[in-house]
Amino acid sequence: MMLGKGNLIKNKHTNMELEEYKMKLLGKDRLREVIDLQQHVYDNLPNKDVLYMDSYEDMLSDMEDGARVIGVLNSKDKIIAYRYIGFPGRDERNMGYDIGMQPEQMDKVVHLETTVVDSKYRGNDLQNLTLVAAKKMVVQEGYQHFICTVSPHNFFSLYNIMKNGLKIKALKRKYGSTEKGDDGLWRFILHSDMEKQILNPVDLVISKWANLEMQRDLIERGYIGYELHKDSQQLNYVKFEEAKI
Repeated sequence: MMLGKGNLIKNKHTNMELEEYKMKLLGKDRLREVIDLQQHVYDNLPNKDVLYMDSYEDMLSDMEDGARVIGVLNSKDKIIAYRYIGFPGRDERNMGYDIGMQPEQMDKVVHLETTVVDSKYRGNDLQNLTLVAAKKMVVQEGYQHFICTVSPHNFFSLYNIMKNGLKIKALKRKYGSTEKGDDGLWRFILHSDMEKQILNPVDLVISKWANLEMQRDLIERGYIGYELHKDSQQLNYVKFEEAKI
């Protein structure tokens, strides 16, 4: 299924090359390529905590249950970026439980899972392009809630997801293993309800995006991470007259 096409710049900060791209849904037959790209990007990350590695087996099982992978392919049909989205339903892994959503809303949740971009193609707004395509596709199918996690150490991913309307609702450890004694990785949990607008702010607090202790305290007191400023790297936390999930 074709979702879009256009032009992008390869090696934007060195020897720039103009290249065509196509964006489309990928089938299970290309999942190995997706995993290879994930591994390549992970291997070159200075801070490995910013990316939780999905296994081939978990992604395959999820795709068999309806999950989708939006791929961006270059002129040689090579996958250069992808966005993985899932539909957790009433499963306990639904992050709606992390932010206090009502059980009857769980079937309308979309997980915005992993997004990966080849370093040679960064700077082309591919995270945003794939998110816009994902939202358009699933809203037409009746889904209402978008939820994702972002590492507190990944400023640009946090900025990109928040400029698309998702708000910070929680800060928790995720992806841990009780059996291994692993507490998991710190993650912001962000959420957007496509059918509701949050109104009537009663208080505003400004925090540096990296000040996690302050932000945990604000969230516990009912504040929502509402807006992230790119230049100052300040996060606006807002409390509303009536808390709405």
